[in-house]
Amino acid sequence: MPRVRRNLNSRRKEKTEGARKVRIRPMDPVEMCGKGTSVMKLYRVEETTDQTRIHHLVFFDRHGWYCEHGKQCGAVGDVQKFTRNKL
Repeated sequence: MPRVRRNLNSRRKEKTEGARKVRIRPMDPVEMCGKGTSVMKLYRVEETTDQTRIHHLVFFDRHGWYCEHGKQCGAVGDVQKFTRNKL
């Protein structure tokens, strides 16, 4: 029976990303977006890792939750968890 070669390096998980910290602050949608806005809730999210800092604006309006970076942005899920925990 032939020996099966295994790549031992594939078993190791590299830590490419450091500890992720998220800070969420509610903001006034009328002040930020204007008087005629359809935005009902607005949050500023500061996402920090060891090397980077990214700021997000997460909106809730008649279209649902979305970030300025898109609906699939991780900050949207963070804000949804944050608002669920506050209730």
